[in-house]
Amino acid sequence: MTKSTRNARPTPARQTWTERLRFGLGISLGITIGLTATLALAGCTAPDELEAALAADEAELMLANADADADADADANADANAEQPMPPAPIAVPDHPATKLPLTLLATMASEDVQRSSATLRDEQMGTILNLRVGDAIDDETTIEAIERGRILLRRGEIIEALSLPQAAVRIDDSLMNFTEAPDDDDPGTLKNGVQLGPGAHYEIKRPDNAWGERATLLAIQRATTIYSRTTSDGPKIHIGDLSRRGGGHFPPHLSHRSGRDVDVGYVLLGTEADDLLFRRADTDNLDVPRTWALLRAFVATGYVRIIFADTSIQRLLYDYARESGVDESTLEMLLQYPRGGNFPGGIIRDWPGHKNHFHVRFGAPRATPADL
Repeated sequence: MTKSTRNARPTPARQTWTERLRFGLGISLGITIGLTATLALAGCTAPDELEAALAADEAELMLANADADADADADANADANAEQPMPPAPIAVPDHPATKLPLTLLATMASEDVQRSSATLRDEQMGTILNLRVGDAIDDETTIEAIERGRILLRRGEIIEALSLPQAAVRIDDSLMNFTEAPDDDDPGTLKNGVQLGPGAHYEIKRPDNAWGERATLLAIQRATTIYSRTTSDGPKIHIGDLSRRGGGHFPPHLSHRSGRDVDVGYVLLGTEADDLLFRRADTDNLDVPRTWALLRAFVATGYVRIIFADTSIQRLLYDYARESGVDESTLEMLLQYPRGGNFPGGIIRDWPGHKNHFHVRFGAPRATPADL
């Protein structure tokens, strides 16, 4: 680096405005003193020493004022920063373990009003889509504890578990769109003037408090069990599950069962399980196929059945038995969806996940049925 470069004064473009003012005033004072000296050398009358001192004092005063303004600006900025509210400290979210229940969260609507919050989830085991609120039950041991944005909290006894929205897209199977247990368009969603199903000679009721229905529904159940008892001999009593709550309405974990038009019925089983009120999973080893076929035909024969949900594996056993028993093909096509696939829009008895241990009957307006049913 050359000497001239080392001693070069910083250019005004790189100086602060205070330094620029100092630099400018210095130049002005230098010009004044230089002019005085020049005039003296030329023999002219120059300003006296008092004027030079006043000029110097004035320059110092301007510099002092400039420093004071700079300090005031700095204080103002500090005050402005002090007035800005501090951001709130993040709220600690309890770290709840993820639930292992076979559930998929599809959507949440979180609101400050708990009563307006809701969550939509799919029960992968039952194959049902549920729309639930805080306090609703998913099963006998699990209730919705809280609904947050993007997740829900589940209470299982003393344990709180979390269920969050999945990262990937969730595929809704076509069967969910075609055949569901959701209420029909004409379902009022409540039960007015409902009647409680009482004890019967041919059936037993699992939970009488949940056995409320329309009068036509109760008549159809009683008629079906009577037909069953007359067409079979020495069979066990039929196990009647949930209908509706008193007054109807939302009935988790069911999507339907709201207006007294639905009932769950146990399959007729063999051996010691035949008299067990608990719904047991049916298969080739324990299903009493002849009596179950007779029971399903008895319900259809009442004329009040709109649709019945039964698993495809059960339909296959019924279909094979009915064909071997000589039931004609047209009757099989009318009654069973099998073997035409779970999405085929035909058959009173249709496939729906979660119906391996019971079948679901939905009643409606009376319909014509073949005389031999």
